[in-house]
Amino acid sequence: MKSLRLRMTAVVAGMVSLGAVLAGCGSSTTVAQSPPTPSALTIGLATGQNMNWWPPIQSATACGNVVGGGGINGPESYMPLLWVNRHDNINLSRSIASGIQVSQNDTVFTIHLNSKWHWSNGQPVTASDVAYDADLVLAAAQKSSPLTYCFTGTGGVPTDWKSVTAEGAHTVVITTTKSVNPIWFEHNGLSQLVPIPKKTWDRYSNVDQELHWIQSISDSPSNPVYQVVDGPYRVAQAVHNQHWTYVANPQYDGSKPKVKKVTYEYEPSASALLGQLKSGEVAYASLPFSLYQSASDIKGYHVVHETFLGYSDIAINFRSNAASVGPLLNHLYIRQALQMGIDQASYIQSMYHGLGVQNYGPVSKEPSNPYYDPTLKNPDPYNPAKGRKLLEAHGWHLVKGVMEKNGQKLTMPMLYASGSVSFQRIAQVLQQSWAKEGIQVTLSPKAPQNLSTIIGTPSDSNQWALAGGLGWGYGPDYYPSGGGLFATNSGYNLGAYHSPTMNRLIADTYLGGTSAQLKSRFDAYEVYTSQQLPVLWMPNKDDLEIVSNQLKGFRQNWNTIQQYVPANRLSFK
Repeated sequence: MKSLRLRMTAVVAGMVSLGAVLAGCGSSTTVAQSPPTPSALTIGLATGQNMNWWPPIQSATACGNVVGGGGINGPESYMPLLWVNRHDNINLSRSIASGIQVSQNDTVFTIHLNSKWHWSNGQPVTASDVAYDADLVLAAAQKSSPLTYCFTGTGGVPTDWKSVTAEGAHTVVITTTKSVNPIWFEHNGLSQLVPIPKKTWDRYSNVDQELHWIQSISDSPSNPVYQVVDGPYRVAQAVHNQHWTYVANPQYDGSKPKVKKVTYEYEPSASALLGQLKSGEVAYASLPFSLYQSASDIKGYHVVHETFLGYSDIAINFRSNAASVGPLLNHLYIRQALQMGIDQASYIQSMYHGLGVQNYGPVSKEPSNPYYDPTLKNPDPYNPAKGRKLLEAHGWHLVKGVMEKNGQKLTMPMLYASGSVSFQRIAQVLQQSWAKEGIQVTLSPKAPQNLSTIIGTPSDSNQWALAGGLGWGYGPDYYPSGGGLFATNSGYNLGAYHSPTMNRLIADTYLGGTSAQLKSRFDAYEVYTSQQLPVLWMPNKDDLEIVSNQLKGFRQNWNTIQQYVPANRLSFK
């Protein structure tokens, strides 16, 4: 998925890798020898993380914190309508769709399906299966939905979608409410669709009842509906806090899996992973920076560092009941002061071994991409003294080391995902830097799943003000225009940021036009987002992978955009 949402660390033990949230093709350090060829693929999840969401349609509370599901999250049980390749182009040879026709006024998208695709029960993948998924997505994106959709606002969902109809077995017609940029709509709208076997899943005529039912089975992988798949794998066994096993789908109509069994394992600690590496049990792992030095010396593996298209951030809670601070974070100057306490260059050198890039906007400089604005300047560079003066200029004054104004202290909690030693250290440094400005921040580590649930549930808003260790990798918003991130009420707008200007600038990126017009609109959105701080910008650290010298196909099949390697295309020498 490309979603960094909670940036999940996937580790592969035993055979081959899948589902790590990384990107690109970076440098490598090779170490000698090789472990014996493994006989089964085992993937270790991030420390303390369970797999708890299985439907192809993603809830906001599981957004990016899932491994099963659609064709962008680990073993592809469900193939996406459109496959986006490493160059951010749609690859129809690997898509459920075989072609897309766009009307002259850019409002009608006629999608033809490739008739080769079948479900594992032998039934064909049909237009009705696509329309069923679209109906669920559009219903889940409504404010009253019982299942809060992760990607609301992305690709115009639901406001720009007028109708979705199945015309015959292999044609889907989608009509928009207005003329749209076809590249944006295909990359961000149609890319969300993951056909679901309607004959197996469809239970109720009322779509809200259907969503209630899907919510009720979302963490029940033993439910028979999950056995009917069109991807290369289906779930075979699941034991919470232990392991989750997939087996190859013999009816898969794409490239047949060379790896017949894939197991995700619950990882209790980084030290447990290190032990697996030293014993040769692991064929591929997404490596925490705390193990960088140790793992680089392990025989039989090479360490690769990768960039990703996206950003790293600390989420900000703009709601009036944000813990301790209430609505104070709606003041730009307070957000600017917080940003001035973030020493990105220092974190890259001291925590990430120099493997990272400073980032102060919604699109990263690396990997090289056509969306980044090279003229963009850091509006709020590290300067705690300036941040303190900014607060004082707005009427705050120090009382026993903490800023106060009208009887209110500038104190707030920051939640962050436990398990990352490097971010825990950064959080402590941040706490000290902000203290220099008179901002008192308490640190509260949470298990990744608990953090995802808290920040994804509006009723839990009073539990947090800041949430660290987060980020986003662009997918299914492959055209990174921010509609699902910073537009009002969008699915991954975790802190309820609201700006009419932001809404307008994002909407402008959806329009068609010349390449110069598209670039100008996109740059305007980037500059505004960088300056307005809907989140606090953090450095984009490279993601580390440790790969067995016996693993075959990793480099050739790594998808920089989707940020993973399809398991069915990996094997061992």
